[in-house]
Amino acid sequence: MNSDDNTIHSYRRELLKNQLWQVLNFASKAGFLFLLTPLMISKWGAEGYGLFALASSLLVSMAILDGGVRALTRIQMAEAWKRGDEQSARRVYLEGLLTFASICLLAIAASIALAATGWMTDLLRLPPGGAAVLVMTVACTAVLMISLLALEPLAARGNLSALKAANTWGAVVAIPLCGAMVLWGAHVGPVVLAYATSLTIPNIIVAWRAGLLAMLSWEGIFKFTPRVAWRTVSAGVWYYLTTISLIGKTHSLTFLVSALAGPAEAGLFYILLRLSEIVGNVGATSSETSLAALASTSDALKRRAAFSQSWLHVSLFCTHGTLVFVFLSQHLLSLWIHTGEAIPNFIGITLGLFGLAGAFSRVVVNASMGLDLIRTAAIAGLWEAGVSICGAAAGFHLWGLPGLFLGGSAGIFCLLSAGTKVSERCGLFSIAAWFAFLKPLLPGFLLAGLILFGASLSHSPLLWLLALIPCAAIALIQLRKLHSLSPQD
Repeated sequence: MNSDDNTIHSYRRELLKNQLWQVLNFASKAGFLFLLTPLMISKWGAEGYGLFALASSLLVSMAILDGGVRALTRIQMAEAWKRGDEQSARRVYLEGLLTFASICLLAIAASIALAATGWMTDLLRLPPGGAAVLVMTVACTAVLMISLLALEPLAARGNLSALKAANTWGAVVAIPLCGAMVLWGAHVGPVVLAYATSLTIPNIIVAWRAGLLAMLSWEGIFKFTPRVAWRTVSAGVWYYLTTISLIGKTHSLTFLVSALAGPAEAGLFYILLRLSEIVGNVGATSSETSLAALASTSDALKRRAAFSQSWLHVSLFCTHGTLVFVFLSQHLLSLWIHTGEAIPNFIGITLGLFGLAGAFSRVVVNASMGLDLIRTAAIAGLWEAGVSICGAAAGFHLWGLPGLFLGGSAGIFCLLSAGTKVSERCGLFSIAAWFAFLKPLLPGFLLAGLILFGASLSHSPLLWLLALIPCAAIALIQLRKLHSLSPQD
């Protein structure tokens, strides 16, 4: 086996490991959502749970503060190691950490000011003490994100699954810890603190065991100045704009719903949003692995092989997730969520579309980063986010939550030009070639769809759940087939 074959097989193994840990990661967070949401609603009420939803969305939305530093750090470290320049890799790592820490301090100060003036409470219709909870969330999230940035050398080396593994263990620990706290009468603030702490500690342990902290030096810390921070942020501005777009069209919508309809409705939206991430986030995780792989080569054939493998993995998991949404989500949600309101009609279809739009966006943006097309993707992403936010607001006004998810998917057409440029860099004629790759998977998708459609006609919850077993088996068979394909296939 030659070196190119070894590279392809190593890349495929990392794709599989990353996907496995991402599924486990989502399963742990889904376990938190499914197991603790009914308990939290019963203990805190709809308004209290709405505050928790806002804090949780803020925990994700704080990614908007990274200034593009995280993606920039990963790309520049991968490029430095490709050149064999260890000194540059260490410098990039240290400057990225210190720059982001400086941004976080400014964000914490701004959140305190917003809370002290009462603007935060008035804008989001927060209950008493709600502003203090959100300020604490900003501080906790800052620490969490710094710990995630500390693991970026692993991702730059192509070992993204190690980051997912650390986050998964933290999410697993959070379930019994937060569950016990809610049962014992803890309010929203302490539970949010416990959750953020559970996610942060494993990152610190992994960074220490991998020797990443040894890459830092006191000499470099003392040389850090505001000018260095500004240079780092300026270099990462296009990466930053992709982060703004991502947060704007997803978790920021929780705050939009709260402003329009109050925290209780925002809580229901948050639940549905997290479910949509089965497709838009978990299913699309393989696109993150392609970022470093595409950045590490300039050969069009190798780029095509890396991109096609990533795209096939994304398509496999996203399509199966969407089929479950379309045929069974209405049934399964009615068994789980008891808020006194009926689950909106057609919510499964609109959730699936919203998830697919998010997955396609991730594929285009991550591939663009690896192919030095970040400016193109950032501009397209801003248009996508703007159209999606406007569409979500209009859709919510016209058709409630289903309309919000449908309108929030409208911006995806803004990414077609960026996707075309990705195709060209990978030696493909157009985006249509992406869908030609899917031919080996189509029979499995059709069979899974028929199984789920048949189950949806039944009134038996047991049959709904049993239908997921053959669909999972089909997905595993398809996954095995993907790993047997040659790079040229």
